[in-house]
Amino acid sequence: MTAPVAPADLRVLLAFPPQGHPTQPYLALPSLKAWLAQHEFTDCTVWDINLEAYDDLISGERLALALERISERAEQQWRFDDHEQLSGDELSRYRLYADALTSGPYIVAQVDRAKAVIRDAEAFYDRTKYLWAMRTFEAGLKLLSTEYHPTLFTGHNYTQATSIDSSEDLFAGVDAREQNMFVEYYEQHVLPRIERERPDVLGLSVTYGSQMVPALTLATMVKRRWPEIHITLGGGMLAYIGQRLALAGPLFDRIDSIAIYEGERPLLELCQALAAAGGRDGAAAGEHPDLSGVSNLLYLGDDGKPTANGELRPLPIDDLPTPDFDDLDLARYLSGELVLPIAPARGCYYEKCGFCTLYTAIGPTFRERSVEGLVEDLKILVEKHDSPYFYFIMDDLPPLMAKRIPPAFEAAGLDVKWWCDARLEERIFDRDTLHALYGAGCRKLMFGFESGSQRVLDLVEKGTNLEEAQRVLRDAHEAGISATLYTMVGLPTETRDEADMSRAFIVRNADWISEISLQIFNLDMVSPMYRDPERYGIANIIDDPRDLEPGQRPVNDLARYLEHESVSGMTREEVKDAFNSVLGAASEALPALRGDNFLYYRYKSHIFLYLCHFGRDVFRQEHVSPAQEARRGPVARSSDLPSTVRVPGDVTLQPLSFPYGQVIDHIDRAWSDPAPLGGAASSQPMADESASVTAEPCVLAYLGEQHRFVDLGADAARLLAAASERGTPEALGLFGEEHRGSAASFLDRALRTGLLEPVE
Repeated sequence: MTAPVAPADLRVLLAFPPQGHPTQPYLALPSLKAWLAQHEFTDCTVWDINLEAYDDLISGERLALALERISERAEQQWRFDDHEQLSGDELSRYRLYADALTSGPYIVAQVDRAKAVIRDAEAFYDRTKYLWAMRTFEAGLKLLSTEYHPTLFTGHNYTQATSIDSSEDLFAGVDAREQNMFVEYYEQHVLPRIERERPDVLGLSVTYGSQMVPALTLATMVKRRWPEIHITLGGGMLAYIGQRLALAGPLFDRIDSIAIYEGERPLLELCQALAAAGGRDGAAAGEHPDLSGVSNLLYLGDDGKPTANGELRPLPIDDLPTPDFDDLDLARYLSGELVLPIAPARGCYYEKCGFCTLYTAIGPTFRERSVEGLVEDLKILVEKHDSPYFYFIMDDLPPLMAKRIPPAFEAAGLDVKWWCDARLEERIFDRDTLHALYGAGCRKLMFGFESGSQRVLDLVEKGTNLEEAQRVLRDAHEAGISATLYTMVGLPTETRDEADMSRAFIVRNADWISEISLQIFNLDMVSPMYRDPERYGIANIIDDPRDLEPGQRPVNDLARYLEHESVSGMTREEVKDAFNSVLGAASEALPALRGDNFLYYRYKSHIFLYLCHFGRDVFRQEHVSPAQEARRGPVARSSDLPSTVRVPGDVTLQPLSFPYGQVIDHIDRAWSDPAPLGGAASSQPMADESASVTAEPCVLAYLGEQHRFVDLGADAARLLAAASERGTPEALGLFGEEHRGSAASFLDRALRTGLLEPVE
C-alpha cells in the first residue's frame, strides 16, 4: 500500500483553459489557491492558459504560419481559381481567404506592436492608438480562425462547427484536430509544462460554455499521457450541465471527477482524499482514493456508474482568505492597467427573478462578506499589486453593503475605483448613497433593468418600479456613476407594444444611460420559469427533456436553453424583429453603441478604465479619428490634386478573382459579431445559402493603420496604379473630358481615405 502524502507535498495545478477575456485575471483559481494554502496544501500553482494562448497564438510568428497554411489550404482544398461561381458557404470561405490574403502581411508585421500598445499605460488611453491596436489584435484572431475555418476564436467566444449542446457533438469536436486549434497548441506549449511539474491533481476551471471544448481537449490529452494524474473539473458552467455531462459515456475516460457549485470545500476534501491514497504514486500503483466523503463531487463509482455526493454546505464567506494572484504574470494581461476581481458577496440577496439562474449557479443561500473583510482584502491587494482598480463580482450590490462601504473605505483611507452589478432600487440607491458611493470609488453600475413594461416586470417578479428606476438612473448620472442596463426582449407573454416600451424607456432616459447589454430571452433549464412554467405564462417548452420516455436521452442533452411558446405575446420571429428595433433605437440614442465606441463596449474592463481616467461622459460622443476627419469636406477639383502621389506603406493592393463587394453583400453578419461569453453553441454559416457570385477580377485594398478594406474594382485599381506610377495629371489624361471629373473625384477620395498620399 502506498504511503499517504503530506498535504504540503501534494502537487496541485489549477488551470484556467481558453476561452475567456484576456483583459484581466479570473477569480476562482486564485481564491482556491488561497483556501488550500490556509489548510496546509501549499504546493498549489495557478496557471492562466487562456491568457498564454491568446498571447502565443496571436503573435507575429504564429500568424505568419497561419497565413502560410491558409494559402496552402486555398490552393489544395478550396481551389477558388478553379471555380466560375461561388455559392453558399464558399462565399464565407472566400471572404475570409480574401481578407487573410490582403490584410495578413500587415497583421503579421504589426500584431506584436499592437499588443504592446494595449499593455502600455500611456498609449492605452490614446484613443487613436488604442483603436488601431485592438482592431489589429482582433484581425489577428480572425486570421488564426481562418486557418481552422469554420472555427471562430474571438475575444468573446470560441466555437467550432460541432455544438457543445450535444455530448456526442462535444466529444467529436474535442477529437477533431482539423477544427480544434488547441490540440497543436497544447502539444507545443502546455503538455511540456505538465510533464515537468507532474501534478497529483489537475483542476480545470470551466466558467463558460466557450471553455468546454478547450478544457476537455486538455483533459483528454493529459489523461492519455499520464493516467495517474487526477483531473477534476469545476466552475460555473458545470453547475448547469455537470450532472448531465457525467452521464455522457466518454467523459470518465478523460477526467476523474467534477466539483459542482462552489469549489473550496470539495477541492479541499478531494485533495485530502487523494493525499491519503498516496497521490499520483498511489494512482500509478492502482490504488483508488475514497471519494465518498467529498462534498458535491461527481465521479465514477465502484459499479461503473456516475455517483453524486453530498450536500451543498456553503462556506461562511468571511472564513475565506484573500485571493492569491501571485502565480499570474499580471503585466501580461491585455489591458493598459490591471483590474483585479474580488467577490464581496456570493449569491443574490433578492433571489426571486423568475428568469434568473445566477443565484443557484454556486449553490443556494446569499452570503455577504463583512465590509471590514472587504476593506482588508482591498488593502492587501492594492499593496501587493499596486493597482487601485477592482471588479466587484456579485449578482447585486447588497443594500447594507452599499450603505457601509463609503464610511468604511474613508476610515481605512482606501483610494480605489470599482464597478459591479446592482438592482434598480431607490431604497438602496437614493441620491445621497449614490454620491457617497462615487466618493468611495464606484464608477460604473450594471443595473438589471430587463423590460420597460411594468406588467412584464411584475410577471417575472423582478421587483422593480419603473418610476423609481428612472430616478435612480438620473441620480447615478448626477453623482458621476456610469449606468448600464441589462435588457431583454421576448420575456414570456411580452407583446410588441411592451417591447416598444423598453425601446421608449431607453430613448427617454438616454441622457442618463451610458449603454445597454441587450439579449433575447432564453429559457434556462435551471431557472424558476423552467420548474414552474405555467406560473409565468409559458404554455409549452419545446424539446423538454421531461417529456421523454424513461431511458431516452435528448439529442441536445447538454443544452442550457430551450425554446418555448407563451400563452400570449410575440412569436419567435416577432421577438427577433423587436430585438432589432430596440437595438437600433438604442444605438441611435446611445453613442457608446456606435462606431468606434462599440469596440470599448465589448471589453468591459477597458470601458471601466476609460471611465476612471476620463470620467462618466467619455463615451457620450463618438470618437472621430484623424483619418475620418480628413475624409470630411468638399471634393477637390482636379487642379487642386497633388501632382505626385504614392500608395502608402501600410496599404496592400490584392488582385482577386471574384468581386469582393458582391461577396460581402451576401454575408449575413460581421465576422466578429460579439456574443456573450459562451453565448453561441457552435459556429454558424455566415453567408446566404441561396446566394451565388460569378467570377470577375477586382482589386481589394487594405489600409492597415485604419484596418479598413476597400473594394476598388478593376477600373479604379488601374487609375490608382496610374496615378502612383505616372502622377495625377497623366493619369487623368487617360480619360475623356466627360469622365475626367469623376476620375478626379475618385483620386480625391483616395487621398482622403488614405489609399494615396502626396509626395512632398
